[in-house]
Amino acid sequence: MFALDAPHNRTHKYVYSGFGLGQSRGLSTLLRLPRLALPKVIIKNDELNGSGSTTDFASRGWLYLTNSLNGTDLGKPEDLEGGTIYLEGAAGYLFGGTGSFMLLGISRKLLLMGIVKPDLIGMAIRSAPAALITAGVNEGMQDTVGVALMFGQVEYRGLYADDGK
Repeated sequence: MFALDAPHNRTHKYVYSGFGLGQSRGLSTLLRLPRLALPKVIIKNDELNGSGSTTDFASRGWLYLTNSLNGTDLGKPEDLEGGTIYLEGAAGYLFGGTGSFMLLGISRKLLLMGIVKPDLIGMAIRSAPAALITAGVNEGMQDTVGVALMFGQVEYRGLYADDGK
């Protein structure tokens, strides 16, 4: 979930989901640090990590409009709905940080065609009306650094109830 502040002092809520490919490594192994004794959950000879955050955790984001809008502004919050392609990275050891670069508002049909026929993915990327960069902090049972390329969708869910304004 992410929330965007509109110029007229309203915050809008969006929910996104995706699938894709990722790679992660143990952070303490890469930095050659001694490992603290984190509780281990072992599944088929591999470890499971997890992290999360709430609205109390610090996060920031920046929304940029692309030239596919042909010099116009977003007409309504629903203009960001549709397909998304995003690159997500995270690192942490108990406490951590995460960041994402998302292309928003891609036609779902065009994105699906780009996934099935990869030489069309450039057309899907160029059609995105906006790009979103986010960064935040998290905590949990983690000792990892990783990156993932994801394909998915974004849905507009109305005004954000926990506005704090």
